[in-house]
Amino acid sequence: MGELTLDDRFHLLLHKKIMNKTGSAKRRSKKYYKDQYKKTGIIPVPLLLVEKGIMEGRKCSGRPRAIDEKTKRKFVEMVKASCDPSSQGFIFITRRARTIKNYHYWLEQELGKTISLPALRRCAKRENLKFYLEKEDEQIQSPVIHAFKSVPVFDLIQVDGCKFQYLKIRNKHGNWQKPQVIEVFDTSSRNMFILEFYFTESSLNSVDLFTRFLLSTPFPLKKIGIRPDQAKGFLNLKRPINAINLAHSTPQGFYFAPDFSRAYSPKDKAHLESSHRSLHNFEIRIIKAFENRIVKTIPEYTFKRGKKEKITVTLLDITLQELRISNMLSEYRNEHNHTQHYFTEDGVVSAWVPAQKFDDFLSNQADILNFNPDQVQEYMKYGYRKIKATVSKSRTIRHDNRDYYVTSGADRFSKHKSTPVKISRYKDKLFIFEQGEEGVLLGEAIAKKPFDRSPSPAPSPVPPDELDTIITLLGKHDMAVDRPALIEVYHKGLTLTRAEQVLHHNQLRYADYMKKMNQPDDRKNQALFNAFILDYQKLINTNHVATYASHGDIT
Repeated sequence: MGELTLDDRFHLLLHKKIMNKTGSAKRRSKKYYKDQYKKTGIIPVPLLLVEKGIMEGRKCSGRPRAIDEKTKRKFVEMVKASCDPSSQGFIFITRRARTIKNYHYWLEQELGKTISLPALRRCAKRENLKFYLEKEDEQIQSPVIHAFKSVPVFDLIQVDGCKFQYLKIRNKHGNWQKPQVIEVFDTSSRNMFILEFYFTESSLNSVDLFTRFLLSTPFPLKKIGIRPDQAKGFLNLKRPINAINLAHSTPQGFYFAPDFSRAYSPKDKAHLESSHRSLHNFEIRIIKAFENRIVKTIPEYTFKRGKKEKITVTLLDITLQELRISNMLSEYRNEHNHTQHYFTEDGVVSAWVPAQKFDDFLSNQADILNFNPDQVQEYMKYGYRKIKATVSKSRTIRHDNRDYYVTSGADRFSKHKSTPVKISRYKDKLFIFEQGEEGVLLGEAIAKKPFDRSPSPAPSPVPPDELDTIITLLGKHDMAVDRPALIEVYHKGLTLTRAEQVLHHNQLRYADYMKKMNQPDDRKNQALFNAFILDYQKLINTNHVATYASHGDIT
């Protein structure tokens, strides 16, 4: 470049400056720089900066923008205020009259100076004012006839599931299945309380999500409307909702008001259905996150508004548990709750941040109800499939060719006639419910003989009750538990504390007893359990203090 003459250097730099321009912009730039060079005899500074790779001529030459900061700020304020009828910053202008020429005229009149019209057009584009320039006129005078009415926070909580469309993962049987998300959603603030992945909207999954909702949410002491979908699994929520009201509801205070959506009426939960549309976009983010686990893609069809549409479904070699621990759903929920969205209330579009509106409501509440895990875990018993059964006068249930003895809640059943109930089986235990669709848990029953258990049982979602704990404790001391006999003394007052007391004071005698007995192990274990029952009877017949415990005589 240094060996070139001044003219050659000018023409080379001018070429580089305008080589990416076209049309009139290229012609104007070429003429401008040639006129400057001819007038001054020196290469203009913008062309010299081209040697350094700097192409922004006006900025790098030191010349200010055609529109200064004050003019730009005033222009933006004028445009935004002119599309809002309630604003006092400027007169309201109908959409068709919001032209740059009008604003150009008003700016020149107000600021008392000449303003470049093309520069003002560039400013409108650069500041993204198209939304305000083309915003439709709001009809304030004529109210909207058909619109969803706004409700206060917690007045209506919606519950529904959304099945994925574009991906499948492996279920517990190794087959491909589309997962779905079950969501709990506040209608007023649009705050997502909780979302979780499942394969079905079963009763157990619905109760599982409902208990998580109870644990993760602080509740105001007011009437709270809750609207689940009409799916069979969600209908089962009537039972735990009724149980919660019986345990925690107070006059003019906390109360769950069930308001289930009507069958085949998606408008009853339109706000939640609207949020599900963004969940389908979220599916693509999951596919991208697990792109190294893609097995293949397959064609499928979906129907929207009666039209058949071809889509591509991606098969991901992951499990539901892997999907849950990825925390992608939590990130999606936080993104929704802490980002400003445009929503419609009473036919008017407004913008707010869901979490902020929800937190503002809670901050004004004097008292809050928080559920603890011990209270909530009890409601998991409501999730299992229920069938009809009968509790006999002797407090027993015959089910699936097995005899069950009522252990807790026996006093709730008549000794004079049989009681029709609904039952759910969990391992070798029955949960007993009232017959109605809102029937609460009445008690539990245990099988006369234990079931064959797998060597490594899965973690139980249902906490063991006191009788289960006693049976486990006696089993650890090599006792063959006779369940009917144990249930009989349990109804007479046996507790875990008393069982531990009997075992503690007799452990040496039991060990000596096992050494001296010349019998098979199963006979020894039965005899040891009988000895425990006799020792417990001695305990309760001596004012709850065993003789050998008082005098140290273990005979």
